[in-house]
Amino acid sequence: MAGRPRKPTNLLEMSGALRKNPKRGKARAAEPRPDGLLGDPPERWKPHPLAAQATALFAEGKSTNEVAAALQIDWETTKSLRDQNAAADKAQLTCLWNEVSVMAPWLTSADRWTVESIVELKLLERKGAIKPGERAELGRLCGKCGLNPSDRTRVNMSPPAPRKGEAADPREAFMRKVGTG
Repeated sequence: MAGRPRKPTNLLEMSGALRKNPKRGKARAAEPRPDGLLGDPPERWKPHPLAAQATALFAEGKSTNEVAAALQIDWETTKSLRDQNAAADKAQLTCLWNEVSVMAPWLTSADRWTVESIVELKLLERKGAIKPGERAELGRLCGKCGLNPSDRTRVNMSPPAPRKGEAADPREAFMRKVGTG
């Protein structure tokens, strides 16, 4: 049987547990703090630059070999461009990624892999092709990222206090002053 999951440091700070037991805070002093935002969707979801031209050539009745020769790309790439479902899925994945990044602005670059999984599972759900185990995993991942109402109560959006010996980020102070942070 596994032990109890570790309580996040920000919750320990808010509850006063770190003041009560300073050694607990020292043990977490080197805890990583991701800096970057979630960012753009993965490159592999972006459409091929020649996708529109290939679609037009296929619509004219050209074969995969003819389109490959006309666009000077390899046959495998041309074959993948012929599959309209794959192109539509990439567009939907990108839209879902953007939805998540708007719904959860607290997610960072360290959450990218988790968000990729959420987005891919959500696409399966929207297509009606999700299995019960995948649906459970989608719910678990959404909870870990604070995308469920009860889990969102555990998200702390306040900027972290600087660590001992670490200077405060002047950008954060400016954003708080301006009122956007």
